[in-house]
Amino acid sequence: MQTNPGEIVHKDKKFENITYENKHLIGRVFRNCTFSKSSMKGCKFEDSSFEGCTFDDCDISLMKFQDTAFTNVTVNNCKAMGIAWSEATNPFSIQFLHSRISYSVFYGKNLRKTKIMHCQADEADFSECNLSQADFGYTDLRGARFSNTDLTKANFAGAKNYYIDPAANKIAKAKFSLPEALSFLQALDIELVD
Repeated sequence: MQTNPGEIVHKDKKFENITYENKHLIGRVFRNCTFSKSSMKGCKFEDSSFEGCTFDDCDISLMKFQDTAFTNVTVNNCKAMGIAWSEATNPFSIQFLHSRISYSVFYGKNLRKTKIMHCQADEADFSECNLSQADFGYTDLRGARFSNTDLTKANFAGAKNYYIDPAANKIAKAKFSLPEALSFLQALDIELVD
């Protein structure tokens, strides 16, 4: 990404214990920065980029984007709820660890090989995503939506509360563990008896 004259570039900085909520930030570039124990809830980033950044123990819920990119970003132990990640520009690469990403929308994103591990993802929307080889290990996916989603070789070992219709998604060679894998029987419209 080229730097525009109006951009403010932050490189290798650590932002700790900041409260910067509901702000509108334009032309910010963050390279290899760490955000720790901070709140950026409701901030809108426009014409910005986050490259190689880490959010650790932050509240970034309800963040909004316009022409903003996320490349090699890690979100760890954060509240990142209600975010329309689908509005971030491509390429897009992000991983979520031990975080709450409920009510977030990833619609249509290429999340191949991404990690969404040990997370709470209530009603997250993964429709139309490429999640091939993604790792959902030990994530709670209660009410999450998977529709026309590529889950080829994805790992759901230890994940729970998901409903994935095998007829409406690609699940070849994906890994699932019992008893949660029995949820596939719901899509078959059959009655199980003891």
